[in-house]
Amino acid sequence: MIDELHIHGLGVIEDVHLRLAPGLTVITGETGAGKTMVVTALELLLGARADTSLVRSGSDRAIAEARISPAPATAAAWTDGDDELIVSREIPADGRSRARINGRLAPVSALSEVLGPAVEVHAQHEHVRLSRPEVQRSLLDRFAGEPHARSLAAYRDAYARWREAAGSLASLEADARERARAIDRLTFELDEIERAELDPDRDARLDAELDVLEHAEELLVAVTAAGEALRDEGAAEPLGVAVAALRRTADVGDPELELLRQRAVGLAAEAAELAADLRAYGEAIDADPEHLDGLRARQQLLVTLQRKYGDDVAAVVAYGERAAAELLALQDADADASELQDRVGSLAAEARELAAAVTRGRTVAAERLAEAVDAHLADLGMPHARFVVDVEAPADGDLGPDGADRITFTLAANPGESARPLATAASGGERSRVALAVEVALADVDDAAVLVFDEVDAGIGGATALAVGEKLARLATAAGGGRQVICVTHLAQVAAFADVHHVVEKGLRDGRTVTTTRLVDEDQRPAELSRMLGGDATREAGIGHARELLAEAAGRRAG
Repeated sequence: MIDELHIHGLGVIEDVHLRLAPGLTVITGETGAGKTMVVTALELLLGARADTSLVRSGSDRAIAEARISPAPATAAAWTDGDDELIVSREIPADGRSRARINGRLAPVSALSEVLGPAVEVHAQHEHVRLSRPEVQRSLLDRFAGEPHARSLAAYRDAYARWREAAGSLASLEADARERARAIDRLTFELDEIERAELDPDRDARLDAELDVLEHAEELLVAVTAAGEALRDEGAAEPLGVAVAALRRTADVGDPELELLRQRAVGLAAEAAELAADLRAYGEAIDADPEHLDGLRARQQLLVTLQRKYGDDVAAVVAYGERAAAELLALQDADADASELQDRVGSLAAEARELAAAVTRGRTVAAERLAEAVDAHLADLGMPHARFVVDVEAPADGDLGPDGADRITFTLAANPGESARPLATAASGGERSRVALAVEVALADVDDAAVLVFDEVDAGIGGATALAVGEKLARLATAAGGGRQVICVTHLAQVAAFADVHHVVEKGLRDGRTVTTTRLVDEDQRPAELSRMLGGDATREAGIGHARELLAEAAGRRAG
């Protein structure tokens, strides 16, 4: 329950404090006095969009603040065990608004999360808003209750998963042609690289081997000549003579000479070994033209691959490894597309099944809502009106974020008339009564502890106005009592049912309009109701009429 509401610098209001209580609280006052600013303040505390134009001229800021007890369960994170909650919204004249919960800065969205379930506002011109299809669907879903809310939440979750999967599938399918081209290209490249049987170590020796074969004849002549120069009549014979001569001095114990002899023996052996190696090298030279052509072809293949895929054989091999991984990923994507297609079908079936459950819930709720509204309309002076809620699933079966249903509120205002959409089926006053009947029907099932009505009685009067007042009073005592109903009204017939009556008055102070509020006590109520009826608050006839209204209201409440 809202115990106190403080408004500062908002619209025409300079600074007011409203002390509120359980039951029906009415707020009255002449046009332009600032009654609606009370509702605006509550809407700001619920997270409504703030506008600097709301700041009173000459004020540096507007403030809306409420003290609430007991604190709603949704405020547990902000109360630290305290049973009282204080929320505020500040709108600087030159900056962004700020919200506080129990003195702590909070995001504006937190206001809606904390107070939204506890406070429900029914604003002016509700009958205009009521003509919108999305509003009608939302109202029906609210009326349907908690089991339906769970069904709708399950559907929305399934719908979101289905649309996400369908979007992913569409992206995969849109990329299918490009993916197929990439698969063909990578398959060709990998085949070209794999057929080359690349070996970085072996292929690194190719140029040297090819250089040898291309100069084979020249090399063969050179090594043959060199070998012959080292053998027999060449270097071998003189070295043999030198070794033999030095051996004859072996018995001489001269160390230096012995070293020279050993060197001569080594030279002879080295010459013989070198001659043998040159001969073996010459015999290993393969001057086969076919082998040479094969090496040249291999060299050209490597040049081609390196031009396409890398600067050397190792780079070409690395490119092939990357291409193989990319090809595998693309092939997996094709497999994923097939799996995703199955998943999309499964999710679509799940969403349709849940949508059917939502439709069933709405259909049942539509009948109950129509009955409740018809009963309220009878009390509001439209006993023959017939309110109908159509729940229609489109023939194409298309699903949307809120299901497959098209919800339409229709009305047959008089006997013999066919039901038509609200916008065309009734006069302005009748539409206002329909809107009020719907709101009261919703309030009957809402869990909100605080209901706020802003001039929902516009366009009605007389006995119908008395019925409105009675309904608002009964809302305050419904569900075991303890509910707080706050109503801004210009009708004395409604104000007569109030448990608490505040008057918003404007006057002049230092040449400026100033709004104040006044709590009307029991003795003052007849005079205030007389004023609201258009009479002189001091004339006995008007006072008498007001007392009759108060007596009528008391009798209806007692009944």
